[in-house]
Amino acid sequence: MAALAFLTFALLIIGPFPPITCAIDNHGFRGSLTRVHKHSSNYSAAVHRDTRRLAFLTPAPTTSPALALQALAENGAGAYHVSLSIGTPPLAFPAILDTGSDLVWTQCAPCTECFPQPTPLYDPAGSSTFSTLPCASPLCRSLPSPFRRACNASGGCAYDYRYVVGFTTGYLAAETLTIGGASFRDVAFGCSTANAGYMDGASGILGLGRGPLSLVSQLGIGRFSYCLGSDSDAGASPILFGSLANVTKGDGVQSTPLVRNPAVPVSRAPYYYVNLTGVRVGAADLPVTPATFGFTSTGAGGVIVDSGTTFTYLAEAGYAMLERAFLSQTAGLLTRVSGAPFDFNLCFEADGGADVDAVIVPGLVLSFAGGAEYSVPRRSYFDAVDEEGRVACLLVLPTGAVSVIGNVMQMDLHLLYDLHGGTMSFAPADCASV
Repeated sequence: MAALAFLTFALLIIGPFPPITCAIDNHGFRGSLTRVHKHSSNYSAAVHRDTRRLAFLTPAPTTSPALALQALAENGAGAYHVSLSIGTPPLAFPAILDTGSDLVWTQCAPCTECFPQPTPLYDPAGSSTFSTLPCASPLCRSLPSPFRRACNASGGCAYDYRYVVGFTTGYLAAETLTIGGASFRDVAFGCSTANAGYMDGASGILGLGRGPLSLVSQLGIGRFSYCLGSDSDAGASPILFGSLANVTKGDGVQSTPLVRNPAVPVSRAPYYYVNLTGVRVGAADLPVTPATFGFTSTGAGGVIVDSGTTFTYLAEAGYAMLERAFLSQTAGLLTRVSGAPFDFNLCFEADGGADVDAVIVPGLVLSFAGGAEYSVPRRSYFDAVDEEGRVACLLVLPTGAVSVIGNVMQMDLHLLYDLHGGTMSFAPADCASV
């Protein structure tokens, strides 16, 4: 009788929480994504944030640790949020989806200086599954050395990231993390107790990069996919892991190999590189060579797919080709205007004051190794940037660093990262029905 009473009590305690699963045994799980800032008035803010992030994404030896952390702690405009829960009992919070970084982190109580967030602070003292990460653990040692503080029994695996306009300080810990209906024990995460930055409605970051601290690396997940819906009113977009991560087979599915940066270890460049082999504007193939978007001997260059960057940035030589072709093919159809008020390089007004969306513009096709081609939807590379719809800009900008395919150019695609197979696949999709 006593045993039965104990079992009943245990069921009452455990019942409300999702079951703990193991990445090796689980049959796949899904989460939900929400787009932040769908209006054109936020484009300029996104460009400013992207500019700082690009410095972080450059894995060259001269990359500043200060800029690296700024990109991790300052996100928002143009981002997608994923719904997570942490701890036991679980505390739900929105985190920025970021394939360009590794660390899963959130703000923790007691917090001496924290940015505003929409959910209560996670309090380790209130969770029965919290534990600090030992200094000798491999995940603690995987923290970048410039940011790792002296590790000891009392302070644990501490980090202190400083950058030009702020900082984040905290320690690595382990906790139960829940996405959708799946929960995982002892996931390492950053518990930040002092921060300055701009997260715009998020309470943390979900890092899905290729380094050891990312969620997919810790759980041993061999594949994940997401579909970033362009229409927030259509509902949440999906992110899928494990066996649920499949792009519907058919003529629309394209695949290209994921490549490694040959000069930079994954720990310093945990990004999803692809080989961009060609660009077509209208009917014109641009004179792209392997050097246009390839790696340099020092590991600079290359092309990454990054959910945490809003717009698309091409190496200067490739961007110059794109701009010339676009200007040539829109001559007589559109009048070029200054892009400075919107922080874009190439902007236009329709002649005669017409709605710029009504003017036909040349198509844009990106070609990748393995024969994959992506016919980019118009609004993912050319869109109105003012509230009146009179001015539209090319949503592609030049960069002297790594080229980046950002989340606007990924919208309305079902994108599969097959880590075990070493490929990235994509197909047009209605994200609300994936």
